[in-house]
Amino acid sequence: MNVAFLNENTLGHTSYLPRFAEELLRRPELGVTPRVLDALPLPPHLRRLGDTSIRGLRKFGLDFHGTRWRVAASRHLREQLDQLRQRERVDALVVNTQSMGLALDGLPQELPVFVALDATFQQLARSPWFAPNAPSRWLQPLTLRGLLRRERALFARTTRFLPWSAPVSESLRRDYGVAAERISVLPPSLTPPPRRAGPVANVRPQLLFLGGDFIRKGGPLLRECHERFFANRCDLHLVTQSEVSAGPGVFVHRGVKAGSEAWQQRWREADVFVFPSRLETFGIVLLEALAFEVPVVASATGAARSILGNGDFGRLLPELTVEALRTALEEVLADPSAAWTRAQRGREDFQRNYALDANTARLAGRLQSAQLA
Repeated sequence: MNVAFLNENTLGHTSYLPRFAEELLRRPELGVTPRVLDALPLPPHLRRLGDTSIRGLRKFGLDFHGTRWRVAASRHLREQLDQLRQRERVDALVVNTQSMGLALDGLPQELPVFVALDATFQQLARSPWFAPNAPSRWLQPLTLRGLLRRERALFARTTRFLPWSAPVSESLRRDYGVAAERISVLPPSLTPPPRRAGPVANVRPQLLFLGGDFIRKGGPLLRECHERFFANRCDLHLVTQSEVSAGPGVFVHRGVKAGSEAWQQRWREADVFVFPSRLETFGIVLLEALAFEVPVVASATGAARSILGNGDFGRLLPELTVEALRTALEEVLADPSAAWTRAQRGREDFQRNYALDANTARLAGRLQSAQLA
């Protein structure tokens, strides 16, 4: 069967669908041929709608930039989908995320539509994601009205939901009344690296941070904590695209691509992965830490609590403060045996829930079942 993958290729979404598509191409016996369509870059006729911002109004949400961008990106994907359907048969659609499915009205009802999502709009409305300040929160019922209406129209058309995590599944049931039998959790999935022989034993422990957006991912908090309490005994490695400077015991790595040898080296040499992110919907990098069996200290944002097993697979920060981070790091560094045990349990949970080969087979089975229904 031919399946169109409508891909939101931004931030952490970029690799979600392509990984499944690559695995499906590698395993033709699963019977699914993927066709990946990317939302970005926007074509010229949609660029003004999606990319422009009105100075002075954006901070209140009154330029509707987020809504306009989502509409433009979903229209671009719909145009590509229509062209694909003119060239060949399309048996099903997989859309990541609901933002990319806002322009799917008018499709044949018999065409199965699967929607993957890292958060519902109702979840995002309860976080600072849509409304980062008091005025925008006050105006949010107005600014989100159209977006929520489009989301509900898409959900009414959806054959099966593929939430990334249990909290998203819960929101679909609670906030939207979606029946449990229409929901199948499909988290971001990876091919695991070889297992570690044991904990890393650097003379100076290496703290690792990975985050394209240094500020939003909590980089400044980590850097302050390192400078005040750990600079004399730990090295801090920052893998980021943001403009940050190196310093005593601080090493900055830019242009490091996920999956590259330089990226893998950072994971292999890390004693502790630190991720004090302030705003997150999932946190794919935490899966990478589990896969590489690196002890984790992380904030409880996004799906971190679920990914880290409520602290069984890594240390969750009770609050985002320098003191809380210092305490967690001191505990991990003081008892490497306990940290290694948590990391091993995390790797085992990764194998059960996030392995790409198994989850791709599950996705193929769901697609095949929908075609036969």
